Amino acid sequence: MRLNKSPAPHIRFQDSNRTLMWDMILALAVLYGIAYLSYGWRTIVLGGTAIGAAVICDALCVLLRGRRPNIWDFSPVVTGMILALTMPATIPYPIVAASAAFAILIAKHPFGGTGHNLFNPAAAGFAFAATCWPGQTFSYPTPFQHLPVFGTITAQLQENPVFVLKVGGLPSNDPTDLLLGNYPGPMGATNILVILACMLFLIYRKTIRWQLPVCFLGSCALMAFLFPRVGSGRGLQSIIYELMSGLLCFGAVFMTTDPVTSPKRTSSMAIYGTFAGILTMLFRYLGGYESTLPFALLLSNTLAPAIDRYSEQAYRLLRRKKVEAANH
Repeated sequence: MRLNKSPAPHIRFQDSNRTLMWDMILALAVLYGIAYLSYGWRTIVLGGTAIGAAVICDALCVLLRGRRPNIWDFSPVVTGMILALTMPATIPYPIVAASAAFAILIAKHPFGGTGHNLFNPAAAGFAFAATCWPGQTFSYPTPFQHLPVFGTITAQLQENPVFVLKVGGLPSNDPTDLLLGNYPGPMGATNILVILACMLFLIYRKTIRWQLPVCFLGSCALMAFLFPRVGSGRGLQSIIYELMSGLLCFGAVFMTTDPVTSPKRTSSMAIYGTFAGILTMLFRYLGGYESTLPFALLLSNTLAPAIDRYSEQAYRLLRRKKVEAANH
């Protein structure tokens, strides 16, 4: 009998990778529909640009490794969809394409390709764009104005509410507008109500594990309550503005839950989500950018294997003590 060696975890689910990817694509497509209603066809073309660049780069890398591209591997499609939704609707197409190429060529395939990458490709692509083109990446148009698909964009650009917090101000946005996405921000990350509905759908379908987004958002909320940036005695207001601005909710649902770069054990997921949330808020308070989740997530990715390993060691120790206690 021939045995095939493969790294842990050796856990199998009834749902295939294709099913999980289709669930994610469906949830992301809903956010593209919201983005289309806010800004028009340009959002769809931006998504298509990111997807096209990601798929082409992924296929080229597979061919260079001497393999045949798998037409049923939708992971580059998901990467492209997520990446474009983290951008403003006014972002130039070349920046989106370059970011998607970076995500696949630098963050994914050098580590072995699908299922083996250490870093979240979409987070790496956003970090690349934010570092190289911060002006275009962090300037957002006012929602509900249709932008031209091509040509010069004359729409007035504004800052996200999280930028107002960063400079020591108090956002003037109404909480209801924040919940419904009626404020400037990344084209797929502003409608908090729809994002939370997508999270419930993905949790119900078991496409994502609830421990990751819930622990992440919970630790972010705790940090916002304990260390508010909107003045003393405004912990609840701080939670509202921190969680409903930037990429926090969107990233919690679609980026921290990546099954490849996150831990595999349930307890490890809770630790990982909590750590990533605290790190994200620390980056918000002390970092140079307003949208810090992708940077914090990339650092958290490096610790995911260690969290899984030490969690497994702790479980073994507990099981050993239970067995010894039972024998005595």
